[in-house]
Amino acid sequence: MRAVLIVNPNATSTTAAGLALLAHALESRVTLSVQRTDHRGHAIEIAERAAEENVDVVIVHGGDGTVNEVVNGLLGRPGPGAAGGGPHRPAVAVVPGGSANVFARSLGIPHDPISATNQLIDLLGEYRQSRAWRQIGLMDCGERWGVFTAGLGVDGEVVANVEAHRKRRSTGKGVSATRYIRATVPTLLRSARRDPTLTLQLPGGEPVSGVH
Repeated sequence: MRAVLIVNPNATSTTAAGLALLAHALESRVTLSVQRTDHRGHAIEIAERAAEENVDVVIVHGGDGTVNEVVNGLLGRPGPGAAGGGPHRPAVAVVPGGSANVFARSLGIPHDPISATNQLIDLLGEYRQSRAWRQIGLMDCGERWGVFTAGLGVDGEVVANVEAHRKRRSTGKGVSATRYIRATVPTLLRSARRDPTLTLQLPGGEPVSGVH
């Protein structure tokens, strides 16, 4: 069974020691290729090649952003008539390496990378036998797939401000609850002074304008 391990070395809780342990454990179960990302969108490119090369499993060691890139690389651009990334779709596994790891936690994957690695080794054994995986729903966000959430308005602005802060730091790390609070307070104050610009429409209902 062939696997590609996609690692974001700038993810908050990713360490060289943890990566070495993960790679060593996986090599006992699969034919492994380790690929490190070095720019935004790189995980999309690696995932696209993995699908083209008929890799069986793509393993993500990073945060939620890296998971999102991998999913978009495997499935391609969403929309009516989307091909879904071609006839071959590798299974996706996650070993948390970010700060929040919301996607991994929602699937019951341990936050601790060592525990998550042990769980993954067991799951790879089951997958080798059955070739069956769990399917999840995704969101069509127009330009890309949303894996578990999409932020609009104030929420989207807060995330954009935090990401801008990450870009200004040489390591790309440093995201914390305090950083989100510092970004949220001024964003909320600015929003309170602006006219609402969003319109909400649910299936079967009338549009509701004037939404913040």
